[in-house]
Amino acid sequence: MGIRVGELAEVYEAHFDDIFKFVYRRIPNKQMAEDLTHDTFFAALKKGKAFLEYQEPKLWLMVTAKNKMHELFRRMGRWATEPLEEECPDLAVTENSYEKIELELTALAMVSDEEWMLIKKYYLYGATIAELAEAYNITENNMRVRLSRLKKKLRDKIER
Repeated sequence: MGIRVGELAEVYEAHFDDIFKFVYRRIPNKQMAEDLTHDTFFAALKKGKAFLEYQEPKLWLMVTAKNKMHELFRRMGRWATEPLEEECPDLAVTENSYEKIELELTALAMVSDEEWMLIKKYYLYGATIAELAEAYNITENNMRVRLSRLKKKLRDKIER
């Protein structure tokens, strides 16, 4: 069964800004971000009634947008035939930077930007509990609990 335009329009109105911001934070080119966002909603339209039956359509849209970005990065990797490091170091995409982007996209589909930043500060950048507690204006014990809950949240979503 097809999806009615009005039904998709409601979902589009409710979630377009969130999906666009999600994409634009990772691909800071407005036109590309808009195109990928529209591609995401087109995929929902193609999915039909099954899309509307998801309990969390926004989560489905975010995962689809993430997959569309992965697809774009793969295509971009194939387009690059000459190394850019010498002429344009800012444009060069290394395997390491792709892995970082992939990690960011995966994590941000599961936790908020603020939560992901906290995780990165502690686990990737080596900030101490005391430093983080001071920065967030909470006690060290509260910071330990917050990090523990975030870790559990990620683990639970990964195990699904």
